Amino acid sequence: MIMKKVKIAKFLMNILPNKPKYQEEHIVSEIFRHPKFTSLVQNEKILVQKKLVKNRIFDEMQKPFELFFPFYSFKNELKGKKILDLGCGIGGSSFCLGEKWEVSEFYGIDVSNESINTANYFLLDFKTNIQYKFIQGYAEKMPYENNFFDAIISHDTIEHVRSIKETLTECKRILKKDGVAFLVFPSFKLPFGGAHIDSVTRMPFLEWFFSPKTINEAYKEIINEWGDDLNWYKPTEETKGDWAVVKGGIGVNGTKYKDFISVAEEIGFSNISFVKIPLLYVSDTAIKYPILKFFTLFLKPLLFFDYFKDYLTQRFVFVLKK
Repeated sequence: MIMKKVKIAKFLMNILPNKPKYQEEHIVSEIFRHPKFTSLVQNEKILVQKKLVKNRIFDEMQKPFELFFPFYSFKNELKGKKILDLGCGIGGSSFCLGEKWEVSEFYGIDVSNESINTANYFLLDFKTNIQYKFIQGYAEKMPYENNFFDAIISHDTIEHVRSIKETLTECKRILKKDGVAFLVFPSFKLPFGGAHIDSVTRMPFLEWFFSPKTINEAYKEIINEWGDDLNWYKPTEETKGDWAVVKGGIGVNGTKYKDFISVAEEIGFSNISFVKIPLLYVSDTAIKYPILKFFTLFLKPLLFFDYFKDYLTQRFVFVLKK
């Protein structure tokens, strides 16, 4: 039965096929393995990396993190504070938000060495009064002291961690008393990329009808059929090892709303808030066509029911207070 479902999922994916391209405008960590990048000399690589950070800063300005928290004044609350960006990538958002919020110290941690190197190259020439520090590391075991940060932010990272429980335990440990974690990440059931399969298909809603295992198997079959020109994007042995323990999807842990709430309560956060952001409300399409926001608000009443939170949120948006 599973093989039949895999064939159906694969057939649907191939109706709207998609393949990754080398685009300096849109950063993915695999870009650092592309021949166009690896063939550059070191100075040329650094120029490309700095350009990537500038592009990411621009993206953050166009679609700011604050959109997910419409009733929170970040600058008023975080000015002069010490912040961590969990899953900072190449640091573009960190630089943008740090300057906007006028924090005192802004730290970033990410699993990708190349992404961290990129952030640090940009930092060399970045004129600022804020102290930035970027390091490679994992969410499940962060190299920071207890009660170190006033706040943690994280955007589209929590879905990738190997252990939600260990990650939230670490977040609580490194937060100061009354510190707050602002976490934004997609549900696996997000019909527009929850399973992170957009590198093979543009077909939406597959996550609603197929299990993570089925989608994962179909994804792998399609990737295995790619030619050598896409070797730069195929999973490496290191990547396979890092992702071997995820529950489903493509490098995602498949966490559902109730799963997350249960873990956060078990760990003992003093206050757990869910911000209701309807499907497409904070999306590139809605930013381009603001009228779309009006129509998405009709979905908001459904988000009072836990079942629909997995299917009809643009992102899971949580505020966790220590």
